Amino acid sequence: MKKILIILLLIGNLLANNENFQLKLYEKIFTAIFDKNILKIYADEKSEIILKKSEVFEIVQKCDPANFVIDKKFIKIPKECENKPLFATSYRGFKNTENCFGAFYWRKGRPQIKFRLKTIERFNLNLPKDFMRYAE
Repeated sequence: MKKILIILLLIGNLLANNENFQLKLYEKIFTAIFDKNILKIYADEKSEIILKKSEVFEIVQKCDPANFVIDKKFIKIPKECENKPLFATSYRGFKNTENCFGAFYWRKGRPQIKFRLKTIERFNLNLPKDFMRYAE
């Protein structure tokens, strides 16, 4: 019984560390790309849970005031969001969505990040030199 409890505690701790890692990465990437101190984001439920923990992000319920949209596959986003810059949380969402400027996802337990230069240029965003090695 003690072993099961210890294993559950370790798994919970690892998941919390992954969310903290994602949040710090999002803060660094998005504030640099959009060059703003406070960003308004329209997010899916899973991303919203992570982003709420930051003072840098403001989660909005409609796309109009949002600086960009973050979602996994962009299947359930409203039509008004389709012309906003999109950021994916899956590789499939990144590859299959034209307005997607970047993605952060996990593959085989490792974090992966990608950016699409053509979309970044179309929305007049600034990708810092630190992130150019992740661009395609």
